[in-house]
Amino acid sequence: MSKCTTVKFTTKFLIVASGENSAENIPMFPGLESFPGDVIHSSSYKSGKSYSGKNVLVVGSGNSGMEIAYDLATHGANTSIVIRSPIHVMTKELIRLGMTLAHHLPLNLVDKHLVMAAYLIFGDMSQHGITRPKMGPMTLK
Repeated sequence: MSKCTTVKFTTKFLIVASGENSAENIPMFPGLESFPGDVIHSSSYKSGKSYSGKNVLVVGSGNSGMEIAYDLATHGANTSIVIRSPIHVMTKELIRLGMTLAHHLPLNLVDKHLVMAAYLIFGDMSQHGITRPKMGPMTLK
């Protein structure tokens, strides 16, 4: 049985990265209509430069959401990201390594190596509420 926690965020900007293949989708949720800050879809995002020093919440942890969150953070924004489902947190280098190893090893073995390497790099992300899917990063796709 898991415990549900509600957290209230206050921010000036909200970026929604929840569409599929650039199809803009900003879901309606209570309070959005009265939110005084900017709300943009990831397809309209250009750069984190204008968000430097500001609080920004990125909704969506797919490729676009992760890239935008990274860009915002590197431009000095106080960046938070909503992660709804279990995900593998990987670097580009780990994914490249996995694709190379996949030519020579079974995918389940490649997955075990990638998950172990990610754990060594990032530690136990579950303490931050980020859990991994049961399937490995290579067999997941």
